[in-house]
Amino acid sequence: MKALHELTNTGKGRLLFELFPDEMPALLDHLAEVCTNFRENHEEYKKNWDNGFMPFDYWFSLSEECAALLKKHGHTMRKNSKVFSDQLFYGYTALFIGDRILKYASHSGSENFKQAVALIYT
Repeated sequence: MKALHELTNTGKGRLLFELFPDEMPALLDHLAEVCTNFRENHEEYKKNWDNGFMPFDYWFSLSEECAALLKKHGHTMRKNSKVFSDQLFYGYTALFIGDRILKYASHSGSENFKQAVALIYT
């Protein structure tokens, strides 16, 4: 196994899945809900966007890409760490997914999951 600082985004996603496979269905459901909410409230989010890191339209495109991946591969992602990590954590979509994992973990009931996410993603 590689050292944590040597892992790619895909490797980090796979590690998280393999450590917490029972947490992944709820995480994937959360991602789908966030993407739907983002699409349904697009104008509201755009109006209130204050993230200087990237433009709203680009963040929204990452959300839409995530939604498309979930629609296409969601069932398999729930069972397979390779599909989960290869689809969600390859490319710039990993920025959106990483942000959502941090936010999801902050509300998780599992202290171990929170700690693992903090270790892997911060």
